[in-house]
Amino acid sequence: MTDLGQLAPAAFELAGTSLYLQPTPAGAYYAVGNPDLNPERRLLLAMMSGASSRRPTIAELCQWTGQRTEQEALSVTYRAQERGWIEGFRQQQGPAPGPLEPIAARALLSLSSTGHGLLADAQGFCIASQGFDATASDFLAAVSADIASMHERHARYLADASGTATGAWALVDMAGNSRVGFWPLFVGDHRFVLALGGLPALNHPALVEMVWSLVARYGGK
Repeated sequence: MTDLGQLAPAAFELAGTSLYLQPTPAGAYYAVGNPDLNPERRLLLAMMSGASSRRPTIAELCQWTGQRTEQEALSVTYRAQERGWIEGFRQQQGPAPGPLEPIAARALLSLSSTGHGLLADAQGFCIASQGFDATASDFLAAVSADIASMHERHARYLADASGTATGAWALVDMAGNSRVGFWPLFVGDHRFVLALGGLPALNHPALVEMVWSLVARYGGK
């Protein structure tokens, strides 16, 4: 088997070391921000399928990306690296063990500038909430389910019309400023919505932990 570093030392410097690989916050969001699987999403989801990060072999990269040859698998890995979707650590990383609810609740505190956040499922059930009172949580969870359903029906047209594949929606004030933003998340056959008040901080490592926990629990279902 060809070592990643032997193929293109500069291009594959990160993946060719002995680092444990995992998605960055941007990579974690890309992995679940759209239900259409491509090789990059397969790679990122595979990195989050276990309890902790791994040091993949070339054979594993072929399996993770769904590619038949080493060259194709390495090209997918390189594109993900160049787009800032993967990173490596010298020690294994992974989400905290235990139920999803407390993991999501902790993550929500870091993902909003005001500490207001909510994670809901496709039926409008509130999995975790921070900063919102019970009434607001129930309302936003119900709205999240409606938004996710509408987004799924019209996502392709909206992407063509806006020229972007973003899946975010928002409740805005009279000046057009977002008061609460909604991000549909697609994990396996399941759909979730992340709702955040204030300014979102989706580049925070807490997003990786929350998405990883969702993928580990629901990615194969």
